[in-house]
Amino acid sequence: MTASLPNWLRVQAVFWLPVLIVQGFGWTQLPWAALCGAMALSFLSVCALLRALRTAADLVTVVRCAGVVAVTYAAPPDLPWLVWFALVALAALDLLDGMLARRFGATAQGAVLDMEADQITVLALALLVDRDGGPPWILLAPGLRYVFVAAMWTARLPAHDPKPKGGDNRRGRTCCAIVVIALLAALLPGLPPPLVDLAAALAVSVLVFSFASDARFLLRGLRRRIAA
Repeated sequence: MTASLPNWLRVQAVFWLPVLIVQGFGWTQLPWAALCGAMALSFLSVCALLRALRTAADLVTVVRCAGVVAVTYAAPPDLPWLVWFALVALAALDLLDGMLARRFGATAQGAVLDMEADQITVLALALLVDRDGGPPWILLAPGLRYVFVAAMWTARLPAHDPKPKGGDNRRGRTCCAIVVIALLAALLPGLPPPLVDLAAALAVSVLVFSFASDARFLLRGLRRRIAA
């Protein structure tokens, strides 16, 4: 795994946390094209860092994330059904890249690439929910990842491992799937605002649980090393 990845993650946290705070509090309306361009640049930079496209699974992951960013950029306000179905289809590609990785062999770089594609997907969907009148605190969904990175940076613990708990990422993958489904549900055209809030609350709650679980695991390991 490239040693530059932790630094890349820290740069992402330093950039995106202020952007999400400004966007969430509504202090200024950031240009939509600039937000989508920043997402694209984030993903392109990690693709270059990881030397992506080594495997078929990587190709599907790149297509999935690039498609989500492109559809997000082009999506008109009050999401039409066609755009919603396009987002659902792109999100479903996560099943395909996982299947290809299991069939032909997973790589450490591919696992990280998949994790970052998931983060960009959550970021894009949350920005769409916020833009279309959803609760501004939905931006906590992508923001929690950057808070986690910053906190682990302060504690000098790794935040870049997609399988922090002894190589097992089943809990993380399940949480990610629930979050993406909840965000897509919040974007359902015509969904009443109380149900949008409920779906948004589910997404944020699941991510709070997931990152808190990872942080406890990593801090517990740190305490054991200190005690030894």
